[in-house]
Amino acid sequence: MNERQTDSLARSQVVYQERISPFATLAHDLLLKVYGEVTYCGLTPTQVVGGWMQYPDAWKDEPMIKIKDEALRTALDLNEQYVSFNQLHRGEEYRLASLYQQDERLQKAILQVDEKVGLLSMLLHGELVQPLADTRFALSDSRVAVELLYYRYPYVKWLFMVGLTLGFLSLFLLLSPRPCRRCTVFVRCIHGVQSVLLLCLFGARWYIAGRIPLTGGYETMLFVALCASLSAQCLMHRFRFMLSLGFLLPGFMLLVAHLSGSNPVITPLIPVLNSPWLCFHVSFIMLAYTLFGIMFVCSVLALFLPARQELFMLFNKLLLYPATLLLGVGIFMGAIWANVSWGRYWAWDPKEVWALICFMVYGIGFHVDSLPWLRRPKAFHLFCIFAFLTVLMTYFGVNLFMGGLHSYGK
Repeated sequence: MNERQTDSLARSQVVYQERISPFATLAHDLLLKVYGEVTYCGLTPTQVVGGWMQYPDAWKDEPMIKIKDEALRTALDLNEQYVSFNQLHRGEEYRLASLYQQDERLQKAILQVDEKVGLLSMLLHGELVQPLADTRFALSDSRVAVELLYYRYPYVKWLFMVGLTLGFLSLFLLLSPRPCRRCTVFVRCIHGVQSVLLLCLFGARWYIAGRIPLTGGYETMLFVALCASLSAQCLMHRFRFMLSLGFLLPGFMLLVAHLSGSNPVITPLIPVLNSPWLCFHVSFIMLAYTLFGIMFVCSVLALFLPARQELFMLFNKLLLYPATLLLGVGIFMGAIWANVSWGRYWAWDPKEVWALICFMVYGIGFHVDSLPWLRRPKAFHLFCIFAFLTVLMTYFGVNLFMGGLHSYGK
């Protein structure tokens, strides 16, 4: 497939995940799901999926189905991590079907590989790609161009690698008694570029999806990274340590987003999520988590910089007020959304309970008169570190271990 044919196929519009998108988006998601990467032997996703459609017999022998589970590879007598479509079939026999019935321990791993094989089977039978029949609903050229650019490069991967690298570099500059002025100015310029790129990335996903991207772990992590970067950009001129935080916190957030989702599929919202109250609820909650995250990093730095513990304590106390207020307003708006969606304000869902616990724990920080030990800088920073564990439990722990009504946010 030459370059002109590839570009034409990439721009052709299809019905995918209940929305209209360029063929390149479908190819990107399919290759990432099956192979685990967005390129295969130097070929683009469009070239790979187009090859499957034009030359299926040749591609059936390509080892591109990733099997992560080592026990399953051993059961299939495979030495490599990747297997071809034909290797999983012996004539009319589908090897995974017989193995599924024999070994219950491997059923989860078998189902994961079976999903990949099923996608390729749908592609071979012409069931996966549904061309857009009515051109009245076709996307504009600008919409197609933005979506192609959005999926072309691994922006999140680049940003977290650069962010963490420069974060530790700026931390070194912070600890240096005589920091290099030129290096500081250069790092600040790079941080400005990072903020602009995050804003463009979030805006592009918003434009493509036709909604505010605030559902699911990947999108909320992207939003937190953007908020942290913009907050640091506003505060670094007054607080020099915010330069390090402006790289480290977004860097870790983007790392989590990359490891957990790796740019998940953009889909229309289900009816229960299609509410403006959801946007307000998630926005306020994520802004609060961003400020709590900044407080956490400041407290960790304070433990290693005893001479600046009082400065960090003053800064954290200033952030505690808006952060706790945002969390309380976010919980309140979540209750309104719950009443609109389910007819009740509070259901004692694990996510709701832990959000309330988080709110109450951070509320302890206001009772300095009743709790004299909070007046000591080191004790206050240890409190901030401990309190942030409730944020981690609310955001990650509930999804991983408890589930509930908010399990769609995994």
